[in-house]
Amino acid sequence: MARGQVRVRGMNAAADLTPSPDGHHPTKGKEFPHSSVRQLLVAVAILSGGSVLAYFTYADVSARTSFVGAVQPEQTLNLDFTQTGRIQDVMVRAGEHVKKGQPLATQDQAVAKATLADAKAVLSAAQAKLTALQSPALAESTKQNLDLQVAKANSQLAGAQKAAADAVATADAEVAQAQQAVTDAQSTYDADNRQLSTLCANGSDTDKTFCANLQAQVRKDASAIATANANLVHTKASTAQLRDTAANAVTSAQSTLALTRNQRAAAGEPASAADVSSAQSAVASAQSDVDQAQHALDQLTLTSPIDGVIANVGGVPGELDGTTGVHGFAGPQSMQPAQAPAFSLFPPAAGADSTANPGTANQHPLITLVSSESDAVAQVAEAAMPGLKQGTPARVTVNALRRTVDGTVDQVIPMPIDQSGSVEYAVRLTVAHWPEGTTPGMSLSVVFP
Repeated sequence: MARGQVRVRGMNAAADLTPSPDGHHPTKGKEFPHSSVRQLLVAVAILSGGSVLAYFTYADVSARTSFVGAVQPEQTLNLDFTQTGRIQDVMVRAGEHVKKGQPLATQDQAVAKATLADAKAVLSAAQAKLTALQSPALAESTKQNLDLQVAKANSQLAGAQKAAADAVATADAEVAQAQQAVTDAQSTYDADNRQLSTLCANGSDTDKTFCANLQAQVRKDASAIATANANLVHTKASTAQLRDTAANAVTSAQSTLALTRNQRAAAGEPASAADVSSAQSAVASAQSDVDQAQHALDQLTLTSPIDGVIANVGGVPGELDGTTGVHGFAGPQSMQPAQAPAFSLFPPAAGADSTANPGTANQHPLITLVSSESDAVAQVAEAAMPGLKQGTPARVTVNALRRTVDGTVDQVIPMPIDQSGSVEYAVRLTVAHWPEGTTPGMSLSVVFP
């Protein structure tokens, strides 16, 4: 290349800078080489194409609207016992993972176990009678043994009858004591309420703090009446069961005595078909009683119906629980802020407005259980609803973990949610694999491509 001739490659076209004859200025009117023109055109095309691509990419991304959501369990179950009784043991804590069929809590089982034992005793006696009727004639030594069994059965019957009388007396005393507790609680309430009405009426000059304390005491007295009444109901039920148990023991002893007498009388004599048929019916009836007693005992153990996580435990041993929940005082779990999240691992107690007066008694589930599997629930603006249906893909971001996973629309709930003038709908999405560390209640960002 001749000295003074310079070529610049790249986006600028190659220029011929050969000096003019006078050595000062390039030759005027010199054309660019063809290769340089092609480079210039290619550069312009790349810049133009990149601008267009960037525009449409930005437009596509900005057109995707992100919707807020939360991780929610597939199931939330409130668990209580099927009959009212005193809680004996609670075997789980909030946050604990449980398996289907795992025992969670028990009620007092003393009476139920005694009833089952009595039913089994009656069944054993009925089976023994049937066996005796179906067996060959008894030997002389067996007859002598039966005489001893008859005497023993007579003694057992006398003991059962005395125990039944004692049980009736004890039951009457316990009911009377529980009734007196109700009367005492009512008297205390009446006295405190009269004092409140007398000393703290409108316009009185009684110390405000004293009146406030007195008013709180009146509320406690009212709650004490409710507790005493509940205890009275429980005492009546438990003492009735004690009476029944004692009566069943007497019946069992009478059956045993009758059996031994029948065996002694039937020694050496063949049983008739009618006697065998009657004994078989007695065995069937006794077996039915055993099955019912076993079922009643099983109902006193609360088990988990699913695999899941304990979200809340609302009762302690000694409290009463039944189909309406635990009767007690609202604890810290009932004092939720006004703007609570859509889901909480520790939900507030169910029932009346517990936040209005957290000192009053209320009813709430013994155990709240959530399933191990979770879904995503998003609040979607009405403008996006026409494009959503079951199976629509989505991108779900767990904000706390900064992880994004694929999801699909499982259910579009056609119940509008009014959010300060704008209308939104709840959409439930299924996520096959949540990121490790995902916890129910975490916030989500949902985008529908």
